[in-house]
Amino acid sequence: KQWYQRRVAITAGIEIFWQNSGNYLAVKVDRTIKNKKESENVFEIFRLREKDIPVENFEIKSKVMSLSWDPKGPRFAVIQGEQGRTDVSFFKIGEKILPIGKTLTNKKCNCIKWSPLGQYCVLAGLNNISFDGVLEFWDIGGDAPTLMNEASHFMVTNIAWDPTGRYVCSSNTYGGHSVENGYNMWNFQGSKVFEASLEGFIQFQWRPRPPTLLREKDIKDVKKNMKSYTRDFEIKDKLSQSKASKELIEKRRAVYDEFMTYRRKKEKDLEVLKLQYSELRTEVVEEEYVEETVEFFMKEEVEPASKE
Repeated sequence: KQWYQRRVAITAGIEIFWQNSGNYLAVKVDRTIKNKKESENVFEIFRLREKDIPVENFEIKSKVMSLSWDPKGPRFAVIQGEQGRTDVSFFKIGEKILPIGKTLTNKKCNCIKWSPLGQYCVLAGLNNISFDGVLEFWDIGGDAPTLMNEASHFMVTNIAWDPTGRYVCSSNTYGGHSVENGYNMWNFQGSKVFEASLEGFIQFQWRPRPPTLLREKDIKDVKKNMKSYTRDFEIKDKLSQSKASKELIEKRRAVYDEFMTYRRKKEKDLEVLKLQYSELRTEVVEEEYVEETVEFFMKEEVEPASKE
């Protein structure tokens, strides 16, 4: 079934960029300027889920290297400029297509990898020693891009997000370089959580996850009521910890009671022996007693010192 048809003027080239969710389509049209060797980049953005599939155009004057979509949200990023000196711009689709904050200038990147859940992305320079393996972790959820952390992975060749969007892996494979092969694991905020060096390392892949059983409406409700769910889970965690502490105390109390029962029995046995010895003795002997103190650890709580 054909939903829409559009003619494009004679161009020097065309590239098509689909959003993962299928909500948007971007078509980059390179038009050669008359009497000039230069070309201009015109983007046509198609809103595929809206009635009659409206189309909007916008132009970027500098050379565009790539465009990448936020997999879940109405955002996309554009890398523009020349190799070695690139700028990155983020845009959001609302009633109009508007930039998100200012353009990030002079970035050492040729690739943008979005989290599969959207909002977060990594700017990286892959297969390029001159970029020094710089990795920048950005949050694009606000009115302007926010840099969460900047790190590096020398000679990085690949970036792979895990399906949950919680972790991202940077790797240096044997096919790209023959030295310092291995991979680093980062959380979505850019903190390194693990690293491994593997000689002859070829490929890294995440285990795929089955699709969620929740409907889109259910997922939105969970995100909307996340604070209330968080409180409920915190209460359950405290109850679980309290139960574990109670069980430990009861176990220690049982051991203590068992010991005290044994001690009282032995004290009674000692009194019986004393009587038997006293009957056998003809002279009075002063008894010497040794006092013993038994300390039993029940529970320890550490409170932070108050700041004056």
